[in-house]
Amino acid sequence: MALSGPVALVRPPVETHFKFSKLVESLALGYLAAALGEDGHEIVYIDSQLYGLSPVETAARIMASGAPLVGFTLTHNHFPQQVVEIFDILARDGFPGLCVVGGHAVSFFPERVLDHVPRVDAVAIGEGERTIRRLAARLAAGEDWRTIPGIVARRDGGHVRTPPERETDLDLVPLPARDLTREVIRRDGIVAMATSRGCYARCAFCSVPRFYGLDQGQAHAVGDWHCRSAEHMAMEVADLEARFGLRELLIVDDEFFGGTGAGFERAREFGRRLERQGSNVGFALSCRAENVRADVLEDLRRGGLAHVFVGIEAGTAQSLKLYAKNHSTDQNREAIAAIKKLGLSFQAGYMLFNTHTTLDELIANVAFLKDVGECKPAVLNSAVDPHFGTPMTRLMERKGAIVDEGLRLRAQLREPAVVTAQRVAWHAAEAFEPVMGMLAGLHSSITWEWRRKVPGRSPQSTRLIESFEALANRRFTEVFEIALLRLQAGTRGDMVLAEAMESLEAVSEELRLGAALLLVKVEEGDGQLRYLRQADLIGQEHFPCAVHA
Repeated sequence: MALSGPVALVRPPVETHFKFSKLVESLALGYLAAALGEDGHEIVYIDSQLYGLSPVETAARIMASGAPLVGFTLTHNHFPQQVVEIFDILARDGFPGLCVVGGHAVSFFPERVLDHVPRVDAVAIGEGERTIRRLAARLAAGEDWRTIPGIVARRDGGHVRTPPERETDLDLVPLPARDLTREVIRRDGIVAMATSRGCYARCAFCSVPRFYGLDQGQAHAVGDWHCRSAEHMAMEVADLEARFGLRELLIVDDEFFGGTGAGFERAREFGRRLERQGSNVGFALSCRAENVRADVLEDLRRGGLAHVFVGIEAGTAQSLKLYAKNHSTDQNREAIAAIKKLGLSFQAGYMLFNTHTTLDELIANVAFLKDVGECKPAVLNSAVDPHFGTPMTRLMERKGAIVDEGLRLRAQLREPAVVTAQRVAWHAAEAFEPVMGMLAGLHSSITWEWRRKVPGRSPQSTRLIESFEALANRRFTEVFEIALLRLQAGTRGDMVLAEAMESLEAVSEELRLGAALLLVKVEEGDGQLRYLRQADLIGQEHFPCAVHA
């Protein structure tokens, strides 16, 4: 039985700093829509991040939808204030529909959400496809929906909670609806695909394995890694290429390989199938350092693999042990070297600062980053972000290093000198942003590190751009290195920060001039400069209306 009105699916307007630099397609909306479509429900999409809607505009669209059921998907490790504002407007204007929020993070603090945001009727915990279908069915039948699996709701002045259910055969999960995919490409966002769920590792800072253990009903329980078959994956890539002319695809798995022989063989078969299909789709994936195997990556590269994100996290044994990474600094080095040797672009996940960080450890981490060629402003400006539901957050709470704001947790550094160092790192990354934007334009970047091949780019221009980028990275990170040495020598933090700010201003001025000269030289060598988008690569067949940057 279908509902009397549509189901509104909402990605709220929250500023998101991804490990990737562009807006990523919301697979959550797509999977939820596909699940509801199995039962014939009408869908209204309100993707406020995609369309740049404000909280007021988002609330207005929800009000106008007439939806008896509204599902919000949240991707943050907290409950953003913009979403609170939307619910306040809905409450004020008397919206009558059932409002449910779901997503990875809120699954770990649903009672807090219900206590702090009265207009939220329920929190969906765990995977959402079965939950949203059952919710819609119960509402359509006029039955109590609070007893379905995967729901936390209010009852009798308290809360009622039912454990979620997991999807174990991902080939049987309906592929995500792609109603918004063309618009994602049109707006130069990143089209996404999921090939597995979960992670076999037990990193102390990460809630992913615990999210997939929520069905067990125990704190910090962990779930298994489940994956789709190579055939099923290759079929989806072929479909996306045929329907949209797709050229770039982000595989959003937390861990692509799964750490097993079967997982590696699945990856190799996926690459071989794409190669046999003659796929023109370049793709990116994420994995752990110990799963970087050159022979497997080579098969994937032949099928279109272009970019690899690896959670390196640290360059010292002490931090790796604290993070429970269960791999070594040597494995980190070997993984980076193997990826670069294959000609793939690389991006490091890193967490330079944590509540236990010392100056000596910062200096050692910088030495490691320089050794592997990844000492960059954006990498230095990185820290452990406390997530509800993780062992490390519990440890930080015991150490008194967490500021609990109800719907958000903030970590505090313990050493004053390290606090100063972090402020220098933040200011260096901020000062680097104009240079980053200019370079991203020259590279026609898909993400900051994943870049398109620019037609007509001469070898000389390539060398000039790469040399300038290396110079910019070195000049900004040198400011941070000097600050560390000054702090280690006992210089007062306020003096170190003032010196660093003065140096950053001088470096910025130096590089502004260098950037202007670089642009002139590249334009002289290659002709008029132009940022190349995926829509440009796809051409008029799939995008008859020209899209202007």
